[in-house]
Amino acid sequence: MTERVRQWLEHAALGDAGPEGPARQLNLSVRTLRRALHAEGTSWRALLDTARHGRARRLLETTALPLDRIAPLIGLSGATALVRAFTRWEGMPPGAYRSRYRGTGAGRGRG
Repeated sequence: MTERVRQWLEHAALGDAGPEGPARQLNLSVRTLRRALHAEGTSWRALLDTARHGRARRLLETTALPLDRIAPLIGLSGATALVRAFTRWEGMPPGAYRSRYRGTGAGRGRG
């Protein structure tokens, strides 16, 4: 179940993603989905947070979008919320992550 929800989140618009989407796709009620995830040791919120983190990293690594444009793409209210969340995820603010990533040359050549 966890992997199927992760796959759904990979392609979902995170700005308005809720458990109703994958529950509907899996022909489950939201409550049943939540129980199944709990039985597997995770939660909807944890999976959504992981998806936001991954998408934020990709956007910082591959685009020059400003933080106030990235935030709504990952379902956060604004740049301040993105800075707080990203610092929690990575231990550094998104600007420092982007600088470090680009400074290593790892992001070069991606057009």
